[in-house]
Amino acid sequence: MSLHKRFLVIVLLIIVLISQSGCASEKHNEITQIVIADQFGLAYAPLEIMKAYGFLEEELLNADLNVEVVWQKFGNTTAIREAMLTGDLDVGFVGIPPFLIGLDNGMDWKIIGGLSESQVSLITKDPSVNDLGDLSMEHRIILPQPGSIQHVLLQMAAESQLGDFAAFDNQLVALSHPDGVVAFESGDSEQLHFTAPPYISKDLNVNGARTILEGKDSVGEDYTFIVGICQREFYDQKAFYEAFKSALRRSIEEIQLGSDEILTLLSEIYEIPKDELKADLREKTISFSEEVKGLDRFSEFMFKTGTLSKVFTVEELVWE
Repeated sequence: MSLHKRFLVIVLLIIVLISQSGCASEKHNEITQIVIADQFGLAYAPLEIMKAYGFLEEELLNADLNVEVVWQKFGNTTAIREAMLTGDLDVGFVGIPPFLIGLDNGMDWKIIGGLSESQVSLITKDPSVNDLGDLSMEHRIILPQPGSIQHVLLQMAAESQLGDFAAFDNQLVALSHPDGVVAFESGDSEQLHFTAPPYISKDLNVNGARTILEGKDSVGEDYTFIVGICQREFYDQKAFYEAFKSALRRSIEEIQLGSDEILTLLSEIYEIPKDELKADLREKTISFSEEVKGLDRFSEFMFKTGTLSKVFTVEELVWE
């Protein structure tokens, strides 16, 4: 090879190396902010701790990642899915059923980890209703959305008690938990509300209100109520992903300790008495853990009802 050709080869190699270096730099700087979405309810309490104490900002700085953290609140998982599809959201927190529906419909997302287990109650103020068998076609059931965890729990109970999982599918009213409380309080006796803390206690303050179904009775086993999810794009940014996981772990550990400072913080955020919150944690009305339970149960039931096209394996559902 002539000296001239060797020189050209060297120049080309340098150009390639500079180009690759530039791409890597652009990739590293690609994330200028992390956007996180939660929903309404005490089941998301560790995220309020993460936000208040700046755990994620601290973990990002420890990893030499100086980016902005943005928090958003959504009324249901449909809004979270749409925000992820448009690239406006990095991490979301949802119930297992809507997560499975999104995955089955092509969303490239998996579970980061569990967040909470929670009491979920179907509440009525109709004196003639004692169980699902007493509901007429005129009754309406308020819940976050079709396909929500409340909807699937209702289907499980309807199949068990009435032999028809779809018995109430045409009687659903989709409202966020806070709006559901208002509708339940102000509506007639034919409106029921399927909700979670702290909205259960608000509903039960309505004259004549009582619970006719608990979520755990529908499933027949312990299950995770809320999980954290992200798409592959965020998962592949390992430094950011690991920083978020560390911040989430710290937040869950803080709420598990249940210090007076944490209870005061959450009492103010959720506008519930501190003693009531303390009792919920002590009596396991709501609990918090990274462990994920009930994936098989939900996947198998939703496949049986035709909501899912297949039964998913754990490897298909969880990033690690």
